[in-house]
Amino acid sequence: MSAVLSQSNEFSIVARRNCSMSPRALLAFFLVTAVLSLLIAMAWAMAGVWWVLPFAGVEIGALGIAFIAFGRRVGDFERIHLDESRLVVEVCERDRVCRHEFVPAWAKVETRRVGLGSEVVVRCRDQQVVVGRYLDEGGRELLVRELSARLRERRF
Repeated sequence: MSAVLSQSNEFSIVARRNCSMSPRALLAFFLVTAVLSLLIAMAWAMAGVWWVLPFAGVEIGALGIAFIAFGRRVGDFERIHLDESRLVVEVCERDRVCRHEFVPAWAKVETRRVGLGSEVVVRCRDQQVVVGRYLDEGGRELLVRELSARLRERRF
């Protein structure tokens, strides 16, 4: 998560998935893991336990599928920008960006309990957007507190 607070009373925050490995590093990690797994499986196969090889193949395939599924969502983000005249919420999932604009004087930020966690809802009249998916519980509380305070400043 990164936040930019400016002196001109604007508020902007961008939340992204936690991607600690670059795509190149992820590919290198996958290749090293696959080679090690195959070497160990081949050693067991040469010792007479040949049925380890199919399980190693399934393991490597499952790991590859998981990395591909994760890699397809790496670019997802949520951007919230508040200025004097509007509150803009952009949610990017896969390659699709949904943009929602609210009037700051009428917008509300709420926390809603879902299962063991919570979600943050930006609401204005009949329109609402769920944000804060890439934040932990503390980050969501901080987002609600900060954005609510800034929205209160813009009420009539």
